[in-house]
Amino acid sequence: MRLRDLLSRSAKQRLKAGLRRLRGLLPWAGREEVEALYRLLHRMVHDRDQALDLAALQTKDAFAREWDEFREGLYLASDPWFKANVARIISEEELQIRPEWFKGKDVLDAGCGNGRWAIGLAELGANVSVVDINENAVEETRKVLAPYPVRTEFYVAPLEDLSRVLPGRRYDLVWCWGVLHHCRSFTRSFREVSQAVKDMGLLYLYLYGRETRPLEDDLELFKERVRFQVMFGEDRYRFLLKKAGGDVRRLHNLHDLYAPLINRRFEFAEIRTLLEGEGFGDVIRTILHTDLFILAIKGSSEPLQAWVLPPRQPPFWFERHERLVTR
Repeated sequence: MRLRDLLSRSAKQRLKAGLRRLRGLLPWAGREEVEALYRLLHRMVHDRDQALDLAALQTKDAFAREWDEFREGLYLASDPWFKANVARIISEEELQIRPEWFKGKDVLDAGCGNGRWAIGLAELGANVSVVDINENAVEETRKVLAPYPVRTEFYVAPLEDLSRVLPGRRYDLVWCWGVLHHCRSFTRSFREVSQAVKDMGLLYLYLYGRETRPLEDDLELFKERVRFQVMFGEDRYRFLLKKAGGDVRRLHNLHDLYAPLINRRFEFAEIRTLLEGEGFGDVIRTILHTDLFILAIKGSSEPLQAWVLPPRQPPFWFERHERLVTR
C-alpha cells in the first residue's frame, strides 16, 4: 500500500473517531447546548481564512472518494447530454462569449475534478492547464483530454499553492467552477486564482450563494453532513440512494452535497468587493440565479466587447437538463 493511502486511511480513522466521540457526548447535553456545539463546529469548519484542519483533510478525502467511487452521474463527462453540450454551455451561457474567442487562448481549469469543463474548453480550441488537489482527478482529466489536439498541462496541488506550482504563469481565462467554497483557505485560494489572470484576462467563478440556502437551513444540512461522516460502506450508499429516490445517476451529485464538510456560501456584493480589490473592473453575474455565476475582467473590458454575447434568459442549462432527466 502506498504511503498516501496509509495517510488517507489514518486521517479517515481520526475523523470518524472524533465524530463518534462528539456523537457520544451529545445525548448528555441539553438541546440548546447541542445547537451551540453545531453552530460552533459549523463556524470553525467554514472559517474563510483557515478552515478547521480536520475538516479540510476530510473534504479532500471526500472528493478523492467521489472521483474513485462515483465517476458517473449528471453534469459529468459521462453524461451524454452534458458532454454534447458543454462547449456551448461554457460559451453561450456561463461566459456569454463567442466561441471563436477561445481558440488558442491559455486557460487554467482551477479545480478540474474529472475534466467535465476541461473537455468543453478543449473543444472550443483553448490550450488547457488543469490543477486539482486530488491526483486521481487529474489523471481522469488527462484521459478525457487525450483526444483533443490542444496543448495540455497537468498539476496536482491545492489552490492555496497555485503560485508555487505555476510561478509567474498568467492565463487569458482562469475557470474555477464550484471549488473555492470547498478550499481549506478561501481567502488564500481566492487570491491565488485572481493573481493567475493576465491583464485584460477573465476570471470565472461559480460559488454557492447564501440566497440559495439561508443560514438556518444550512445548519440543518450541516448536521446531516456530520452524521454522514460516521456511516460506513453500505450505510453510506443506502443513505445516498434513498436521497436519490433510487436514481443511481444522482449518487455523485448527492455525495457532492453530503460528503465534504466545507461548503461555504457567499453574497454577490462581498465577492464583487473582493474582486475589485484584486484589480478586476467589470464584475457581472452571467446567470441570474440564487447561486453565484460570476465573470470578472482584469483591467479594461473594452477589447472583449466585440466577443460578448447577449445574456441568456431562463430556463438555464441545468434547469433544462433537469427537465430532461425527470421526464
